Amino acid sequence: MKLYYKGSQEEEERCDCNKGHEDHRCDENNECCDKHKYAHCCPKSPCPYPILFECTQGTGTSISKTNENFQPRSLGCITIDTSCLNNPVVKVDFSSTIKYKDNSNTEPTTLLFGLFKNCDDKQEIPCGTWQYTIAFNEANEELTTTFCFSHCECGSCPGCCVYTVKIIDAENENGDTLIISDPSLSVIAKASH
Repeated sequence: MKLYYKGSQEEEERCDCNKGHEDHRCDENNECCDKHKYAHCCPKSPCPYPILFECTQGTGTSISKTNENFQPRSLGCITIDTSCLNNPVVKVDFSSTIKYKDNSNTEPTTLLFGLFKNCDDKQEIPCGTWQYTIAFNEANEELTTTFCFSHCECGSCPGCCVYTVKIIDAENENGDTLIISDPSLSVIAKASH
């Protein structure tokens, strides 16, 4: 099979599987250059794999004593271009390490994680929230653990989307030690038929 990328006019015409061809064939050997039959994706990815995968490392943070005016903090973002997939199914996975030390033994400490999506530079929309709460019976106890979540979207609109994980709220009124490190994001997408 021949692969064509955006370049000369001849290559663009060959890549455009829908241009004047009902059977979506596009080269001299009648081989389809775009198995997903989405010609608009040719400039970005003319012959994508049936499954797309992206991964990245984010930025850690620490949460000190909080008050009523907590400012959301981004832990990382990841971009995936599903413009070539028919009714894409997208799965986003997030994981991180949380180190906690109870300095007071009075109130539990809570983090609220949020996942947001921005497609084709339009308005950011929320995808979901996940809560992490911890407390100990004794002061000065410590724990290092992992926190992770997954989010799945079925039949979403094709496009170039940025997924961002943020801590959107936190309750740490006693100033317990709370460090979020090694955030990792991955996203996988496939066409649904």
